[in-house]
Amino acid sequence: MRAADSETVKTSEDQEAVEELKANEDPTILKRGVWLDTEWNKYRDGSNNVDETLGVLWAWPVSTNQDWAARLKIPYRFHSAGDAPRDTDNHGLGDIKVATGTAIRLNKSWRVGGGLELRTPSGADDRLSEDVWRIQEFGAIAWDATDWLTLSPSLEYNQSIAEERGAPPQHFLEVFFPATFILPNRWAAAARYELKADFQNDNYITHSAKFAVSKQLVEDVPLNAALSFKKSFDGGAREFQVNFLLIYYFSSGKNSGSQRQIRIKNQPER
Repeated sequence: MRAADSETVKTSEDQEAVEELKANEDPTILKRGVWLDTEWNKYRDGSNNVDETLGVLWAWPVSTNQDWAARLKIPYRFHSAGDAPRDTDNHGLGDIKVATGTAIRLNKSWRVGGGLELRTPSGADDRLSEDVWRIQEFGAIAWDATDWLTLSPSLEYNQSIAEERGAPPQHFLEVFFPATFILPNRWAAAARYELKADFQNDNYITHSAKFAVSKQLVEDVPLNAALSFKKSFDGGAREFQVNFLLIYYFSSGKNSGSQRQIRIKNQPER
């Protein structure tokens, strides 16, 4: 292989690795992959939830600048009892989520995306499920401000369409403002501010922040790991949330330049 060809291949591989690192916080990058997300939620009543979620995302190009994707997430929840009366340890299948979305590249630096997610009340009981059928509409815009900084604000509008087992209806809006920094040696760091408006609770607004680091584990293998910590500024039932994500991206061959991943998330549950 000639030196010029080798340099071209290296540049392409580096760009692929950068997009994979951005994908954790950039909902406009669609890329085929499978992942395992371990999420730990610690609550103020002493209880804990640990969710092991298997996720699969399949993306394909529909034109030169547009991709489409479908995603399935299957969680298994472990609930550790706290101080609340009649709270007991439990584990089982959680709420399955299915989603579809699209992303469009406007030019070299700007992208937009959006889609729809359905959450199903597949959990076995109230500790393993939210007991609602919930529709989520989401949208995002991303700007590669520099080679090492991407801003990708997004919003998610959620409303339950049916409730089971006496669960209260849900109606809220979440807005996310992440900044992703690409670091040397295929590392990335991200900081995200989050705002939630609960329309079901007198439009009550809460604020939180999330910090994350991610790394391509092996240079020539599309296997990434990410660790994040999330904390609310407004108290509430949850003390903090920690996520560890292990994701493998499938090779997209000659179309790899146009494939994008959308965190038709969850990404860990936000």
